[in-house]
Amino acid sequence: MTSLFLIVAVLAAVLLLFLASQVWGRYARRSDTLQTETGQLTEVDLEAFENLTDPEEEQYLRKNLSSAKFRRVQRTRLRAAKMYVAALSHNAVVLVAVGQTARSSADPAIAAAGQEIVQRAIRLRIWCLLSLLRMNAAFVFPAQLSPSGRLANQYMLVTYMAANLPGRVVA
Repeated sequence: MTSLFLIVAVLAAVLLLFLASQVWGRYARRSDTLQTETGQLTEVDLEAFENLTDPEEEQYLRKNLSSAKFRRVQRTRLRAAKMYVAALSHNAVVLVAVGQTARSSADPAIAAAGQEIVQRAIRLRIWCLLSLLRMNAAFVFPAQLSPSGRLANQYMLVTYMAANLPGRVVA
């Protein structure tokens, strides 16, 4: 019985990973092809994103809506949050490029800051992927799982670092 449960759990995880990769690819391709050529950051309303992923807001909705209505609203919120995560992921790619440029600087302080930006931007991109996986799982089980809002803080940190590089302004 335990082994059957384990097999079903592994198959469910593989299915979720497959679905997440499909969604990730669709959003990443659309976002990257639109703006990677310009190297511009996509504008992201972090306050709105944090509201969509706020556990207190979710609890409020869960308490004040019927179960069916909550699932419908939560899925809509998840769709919007996934669009924000796709934009954050795109911005992480742009920030990696900014960091790589700074990393090749002759000034050791700028090169070190560039290295730090590259590392944090790559981590941000990975966190975006993991957030999309979690959101896809929450989309299937909206009453049990909710998204995480910690991504916004990591994004603000790496964009602040990139914006404060001497000689380079990131909008």
